[in-house]
Amino acid sequence: MRRLLELLGLLLLVVPALAAAQIHMCKTPDGKKVYSDLPCPADAEKVTIKSRGGGPSINPGINVRTEHYDIRGTTWVELRNQIAGKGPEGFWGSAASGIGFELRAKPAGSGCAVVPESIRANAESVIRLPGWGNRYQGPAALQVYWDSVYRSLDLHERGHVQINLDGAKEIERVLHNMPPQPSCDLIAPEARRLTDQVRAQIDRRQVEYDRDTDHGRRQWTPYQD
Repeated sequence: MRRLLELLGLLLLVVPALAAAQIHMCKTPDGKKVYSDLPCPADAEKVTIKSRGGGPSINPGINVRTEHYDIRGTTWVELRNQIAGKGPEGFWGSAASGIGFELRAKPAGSGCAVVPESIRANAESVIRLPGWGNRYQGPAALQVYWDSVYRSLDLHERGHVQINLDGAKEIERVLHNMPPQPSCDLIAPEARRLTDQVRAQIDRRQVEYDRDTDHGRRQWTPYQD
């Protein structure tokens, strides 16, 4: 499940990259989409955002934070009831995400152009997942089962994080390719127009991801009754 994290369109802060598990999105020969933390098999096509250009270094910042809401119980029924009552917006987990960017411009000829080395996008994500507070009071078999549940939840939400990071990369590309403007006053509006188009594309991908995975239910079995 994905929610929008509001960010400023023009950032003044560059956040350093943090490690995050990569989610691979693949299309099988029969047209089905598969989302996994494993690379696409040889007979599957990797699903990515197509670049509008190439050449410049594309390396957005990424800031990912995981928060846990507390659940307690010693049976699976108790844990499910706790999740149902405390989960974000009725879901077991969520990933709030957004993309910001920064750039500078300078006069160029009779107009104004973006300074290429100043372009920097940043992908922000906050993942919310259940945290089993009294885990070690539960039976060993339930703890093992819970680990598979948690891993699968985390896998789904990090799929949303990966899509958001792909969007940050595309924003850097479109800003590198933005043509000079008649005046520097027009740089920011044009940058926002171009990046809003990318954000709309990313929003569609986020919706499609939840639709294709049924909010994660099709990615793993413990979610199912």
